[in-house]
Amino acid sequence: MLAARLPFYGETMALSGDLSEFPLTDIIQLVALSKKTGGVHIRGQRTGQTLEGWLYFRDGQIIGASVPGMRPLDAVLAFFTLASGPFRFYDDRRLDTPTITLSNEAIIMEGIMHQEAWAALQQQIPSLALVPRLVPNPASGSGEINLEAEEWRVLTMVNGKNTVAQIAQRSGLGEFRTCEIIGQLLRNGLVELREPSFGETLAPEFERIAATFVGAGASALLEAAYRHVGVADVSRATVAQMLAAVNRFEQSATRMIGSERARAAASALRARAEELRAASALHESPPGVIE
Repeated sequence: MLAARLPFYGETMALSGDLSEFPLTDIIQLVALSKKTGGVHIRGQRTGQTLEGWLYFRDGQIIGASVPGMRPLDAVLAFFTLASGPFRFYDDRRLDTPTITLSNEAIIMEGIMHQEAWAALQQQIPSLALVPRLVPNPASGSGEINLEAEEWRVLTMVNGKNTVAQIAQRSGLGEFRTCEIIGQLLRNGLVELREPSFGETLAPEFERIAATFVGAGASALLEAAYRHVGVADVSRATVAQMLAAVNRFEQSATRMIGSERARAAASALRARAEELRAASALHESPPGVIE
């Protein structure tokens, strides 16, 4: 990863490497020093899920960021929580309209604080794939519990099926704020966390991957594919059923994006399913409760 340690003033020098050796703060400072315009593609694992997106620069200043399902500033701060993962700068990747106006210095300061706060939250919520559920008979405690509007919004989405990641997306509060609220609900004894089934773990990954090929219609295509193969509840889906749904998804996607891209999308879905199957045994044991 030597390229990541060298200045890239020349047109032929590439900025690439791994965040474990060259953290985001150094990347920002190096791009600022060289006054480059372009985008840095970043991909890493965070709380059991893949985070992938772009950080955009104009004349060395951050002007935007994109991660599916996140607001621009939230996306930048999320990149700070990645301890490892590949990155690469592309000078032909441009953002026409800036979506971030903070200075690089302000973003770095906020990013470092966010990184520390996120590390503390992970002690309670080690994975965004965990599923919160209401405690049947919560202890009354020493007094009445008062919930604010955002806390009520999250609590109404705790149904024993939605993952932390899904609640964050559907509530519109973002991952960090959602985890803060769920952490407070855990401390109040109102909710508990359980391990997701294989289908619950895989479904959000399927949606993320499919969206990169199909766009906004990915979710509807996947839902139709699940129904076609007899999956009424993805939390009970087997590996065989999820892979059968991929076959159906490929057929439907072919009519939208063509056979070549549909085949590539299906291959990516199958590969992710095999990765998760090899990495865990969630589908072989009943879900447990995280204390």
